Amino acid sequence: MSIEINMRVESYDVQPNGNLKISSLLKMLQKAAGDDVNRTKLNYFSLAEKNIAFVLTKMTLKVLQEIKLYDELLIISHPRKTRGASFPRDFIIKRNNAVVAVARSMWVLLDLEKRTILRPGVVDEIGSLDICDDDIFDISDVRRIIDDSPLSRTNVHTVEYSFLDMNNHLNNTFYADFIFNSLSKIDSLHESDEGLYLQINYKNEARLGDVIEIHTCSSDDGNQFDFSAKNITGDKICFTAYVSYGVN
Repeated sequence: MSIEINMRVESYDVQPNGNLKISSLLKMLQKAAGDDVNRTKLNYFSLAEKNIAFVLTKMTLKVLQEIKLYDELLIISHPRKTRGASFPRDFIIKRNNAVVAVARSMWVLLDLEKRTILRPGVVDEIGSLDICDDDIFDISDVRRIIDDSPLSRTNVHTVEYSFLDMNNHLNNTFYADFIFNSLSKIDSLHESDEGLYLQINYKNEARLGDVIEIHTCSSDDGNQFDFSAKNITGDKICFTAYVSYGVN
């Protein structure tokens, strides 16, 4: 079963060129996912009573058309059958009944006390999600092997209090800001009419005060970018990401 929500792109959602920020789009997708789960017994507060929460481990997004200020969007989301420890969830974003973006996400259950990943079966006695078996769209899963040698440090961020969410870690939507703030000439890149592909792999959570170093490299044509973000405080990889324009 899917959920549909209507969202309007507001002034605080866009960049100076009027295009929707990717982080703003991810917030809309997170709202759709949350609204859907909160209709079930696996809602946030029921899980929190048992020190459990859904957390995102991968987001794959393909923006097919520019999304602009005051655009009226319809976001459709539905959960898919579990894969190992993961709960996949798909999204379709429409404007005037035309698909402007699609996304596929992977979620896991986190033990909020031990900060460890749990198997899906631990919530069987609490409730379940109404799974959609239809494969409505196709989106490639790019598996990048990132070599540290060509990467250069492009940004450093400290996790501030306002970046945290109810799970007491850096909210997943801020990762997109970290990524795109590490690119030069970002406005001109976002004006591409050939589409945007983004994949973020969330490796290890970041907590208050952690320092995140962003390392980046680009293809010769400047249309593809690899990212590796290291949590200097915890000495772990926080996330990796891949961005491409006009491909994938």
